[in-house]
Amino acid sequence: MLFFFDLVRNHRYYKGRKEECVMELSNAGSLDLKYIRDLYRISFPDVERKPFSLIERKAAMGTMEILMMSEGGERMGLAITASDGELVLLDYFAVDPSKRGQGAGSEALQLLLALYNDRQFFLEIERPVDDAPNLEERILRKQFYLKNGMLETGIKIRLFGIPMELLTSRPGLTFEACRGMYRELYGPMYQKVVSLESQE
Repeated sequence: MLFFFDLVRNHRYYKGRKEECVMELSNAGSLDLKYIRDLYRISFPDVERKPFSLIERKAAMGTMEILMMSEGGERMGLAITASDGELVLLDYFAVDPSKRGQGAGSEALQLLLALYNDRQFFLEIERPVDDAPNLEERILRKQFYLKNGMLETGIKIRLFGIPMELLTSRPGLTFEACRGMYRELYGPMYQKVVSLESQE
């Protein structure tokens, strides 16, 4: 697989030769935002969603990016990232329901890993605890990320009261390093939003 990136942060994923485009990941334009907002709303529970207007403001400030996945001009999904120094958080990642199970998520994640390969890239997933109502879904989600190159960190947190764990693209992530990111995302009250449960 070959990866090519231009200088205006339109990022494309190619399989084989450059003209055989499989997946494109680009900054969402104004014409894409309704699609992104609708997919965001149906893909994440209320308790996990930030106001989309806040995401747009932070994107305008350069601390977040709203990215759209597409293939051959057809919209495939979204990725929303947040940056703080050397850290990049994959805050939201969703494939269009009509495109799931076709490999689009794996391709987009590989593109994101290549795009941010010079930084500590991490994400939060719901922990597969025994009493979870969606235990099978949580297990499958974790398996997806591990299969696609993410690593366990041993960091367990509570985010909006939900038991979560952090996965990363490379070893060495600590919760202490993430504090600045959470402070940027949630403001001075971030400690009421996210708390460390354990770090192995």
